[in-house]
Amino acid sequence: MERIISFSLGNIWRWSTSPDRSNLIRYLKTLDISGVEIIFPTEQELTAFRLSGIDAQWLRDLPYTTIHAPFNLFLSHASKEMILRQLNVISALCKRIHAKSVVFHPAPCEQLALLKDLDFNITVENLPPGRHTSIPELRRIFNEYPEFSFCLDISHAYLWSKYETARLIREFGNRLSQIHLSGTYRRKSHQSLQSVSRDFLETIEDIKHLEVPLVIEEDFKIKSVAGVKGELTFIRGLFNDSCDVTI
Repeated sequence: MERIISFSLGNIWRWSTSPDRSNLIRYLKTLDISGVEIIFPTEQELTAFRLSGIDAQWLRDLPYTTIHAPFNLFLSHASKEMILRQLNVISALCKRIHAKSVVFHPAPCEQLALLKDLDFNITVENLPPGRHTSIPELRRIFNEYPEFSFCLDISHAYLWSKYETARLIREFGNRLSQIHLSGTYRRKSHQSLQSVSRDFLETIEDIKHLEVPLVIEEDFKIKSVAGVKGELTFIRGLFNDSCDVTI
């Protein structure tokens, strides 16, 4: 099976000062890639997104396109109306670009109930230590909503311990739909995989056998397409792949 390696639009968020991140797609179209994860850290970025017809068609033609919902969608003070308004925008975009799924951060089960009857696939991601992010708490979510799939973020996992990636795979591997791939260095997540420790690289061994898309989720601080291409080449080497790459 040919491996899909995907790259989040958020990797190059620093390359634009506009809340409308659709203008960053032009950089992705210069790359040899096979998919995109469109990420909306905030409601403002979600509602500001103005996708052209040409770019929408380009995204539809990719083998693997996903969306990441706003990080604080389920804030404790968020009203049901506020949450549903954002979910409606996401649903429309899913239809427009034929997204395979939408990634959500974990939240209390009663809030996640709003996702049950939506018309797109739901994926829940593990987070660094904090609320609703431990393995027992994730288990509670998946027991309540068995239709949800799991996105494994190995950088977040490493902030728990170097063994957390393997633990998450043992616990939720049967519902794994994709992996967020980046490094952890000096307690900072989403770093280049070229800067990580030997201990972190050992966690890569835990995912090499998994036949799910890899979504690169790094922070490219310097505006350099050549730098992006260099990181992709390095990642292919880690996985001994000459496969297509999804950005």
